[in-house]
Amino acid sequence: MDNLIDTRSKLLLGDDFELIKNFKIVVIGLGGVGSIVPLSLARSGVKELLIIDGDKVDETNLNRQMAYFKKDIGLFKSEVLKERILDITDDVNVNEIHSFIDDKFDFSVFDKFDYIIDCIDDLNAKVLLTKYAIDKNIPLIVSTGTGNRLDPSKLMVMRLDKTSGDPLAKKFRYLLRHKGIDLKKINVVASLEEPIVKDKVVSSMTFVPNACGLLMSSFVLRELLRRYKDEVR
Repeated sequence: MDNLIDTRSKLLLGDDFELIKNFKIVVIGLGGVGSIVPLSLARSGVKELLIIDGDKVDETNLNRQMAYFKKDIGLFKSEVLKERILDITDDVNVNEIHSFIDDKFDFSVFDKFDYIIDCIDDLNAKVLLTKYAIDKNIPLIVSTGTGNRLDPSKLMVMRLDKTSGDPLAKKFRYLLRHKGIDLKKINVVASLEEPIVKDKVVSSMTFVPNACGLLMSSFVLRELLRRYKDEVR
């Protein structure tokens, strides 16, 4: 069955497809942006994943977090996603941690991985994760604000220092500068769309968060393929 799953991907990538099975990727934050990321990576041929989130599925998640269904309410998102991934293919080593990122977290679990995909909402957690990744020279891509927006075509991969009009990215930039971290070293996915509404409760629909997750997945696979081929040369 797994060979049949891979057929169309191999037609697109040719021999490069075989390289993807060597990639080891961490996905942190399994909500609106992050829930679709490990599913897309598993379908793309990645064979080793670590997925992390301390949250449980809530009924309010169901309007936009495409990995979850009513039967999952009250269960840890990381456990549900691991089961979803194994429903797609059992030819993948997927480990899950139901934990939030804070200063007590054991960041050394990331050391053997090739890339970190940060889909966390919590800014303090983002700062801790970013600092560790840069200190350890682990490639990282970070999601910024996707709430209060409707147009997925306005999403772009850019350096953090190039972002504008995004309140979350603005606070993130400020906190990282305070830590002395070079913003030019950080790739993010950000929206050029101005927030439609501004409220303490973030509003969201399915379009922008999931498109952000897919863009992050695509960027990471393309980047790892490029780096691998550069190393071979």
